[in-house]
Amino acid sequence: MSETYVCARCQAGVERDFEVRSIIKTCDDCGENGRFLHRSLVESLAEIATENRPDGWEQMTLDERFEAALKEGLITVTRT
Repeated sequence: MSETYVCARCQAGVERDFEVRSIIKTCDDCGENGRFLHRSLVESLAEIATENRPDGWEQMTLDERFEAALKEGLITVTRT
């Protein structure tokens, strides 16, 4: 079974045969080395209501949004 991870910078996707919250790698599309979030985390960020999003949300990378959402209690992450 393949899992999708999304580049925090350009939102390109990569497939891996394991499931973790995030991976660190250099993106083949944008060339940045950084975090790729599991697609389920990206989907949970998209579900946060616009009025609940912190200031500057649109300018944040996906990993910055993830950190801000956790800090603000907008999402929770459970252990698997």
